[in-house]
Amino acid sequence: MLIAAAVAAAVPATALAWGSCSVNLGQGWPPAVGNYGGAVEKLFDGATTPALSLVTLPARGQESGLALLPGKGGDWTLRYSRAEERVYQWVDGGARGGVQLRTEQTPETFEVPIPAALAQRLVKDWSQALGRIAPQGANAPVIDGEVLSFVVGGVRYSGARPSCGAGELLMQQAALLIEASEGKEKKREKRWNELESSLDELQQTLAGTAG
Repeated sequence: MLIAAAVAAAVPATALAWGSCSVNLGQGWPPAVGNYGGAVEKLFDGATTPALSLVTLPARGQESGLALLPGKGGDWTLRYSRAEERVYQWVDGGARGGVQLRTEQTPETFEVPIPAALAQRLVKDWSQALGRIAPQGANAPVIDGEVLSFVVGGVRYSGARPSCGAGELLMQQAALLIEASEGKEKKREKRWNELESSLDELQQTLAGTAG
């Protein structure tokens, strides 16, 4: 599952502090991650460009991704993808050893419709939250372990999994999106309502009024 125990990592001095909440996210890809992350995104999204995406590159195990795809006058599409086998593989060949990106595979994919108004709100609110967490000029940090990479509004934000404040709410919302994509149709309306409530809380947090 996307929501899992965060890989323990020291937060560098360059990490942004928002109140008492320290985050380790910045814009762009972390150093030495772009080729790997781009290969995973291409595996999941092909030639399409989601309005919002979140890719998880774990320290071990399969990569996964969420995407929101605009509809044509109706519902949008929510897609959750998971690699069949780990894309990033170290091939031990002595002096010739190196990284192999296993993109010749078909990922497991779940696609469901999501109300357009809710999808558009997710794009707007995530863009606002991530822009506050990792403003322009804050570059993605070096990460040893799991890397998360969001793309929303054409801007990429990458780094460690947030565990407090607005970032933690984004993770809760991502978990609800995964549950909606994998779960039964009759439970989706409940997930949409839970997302709306969580987005309300996110707005309160951004405004500094959350209890």
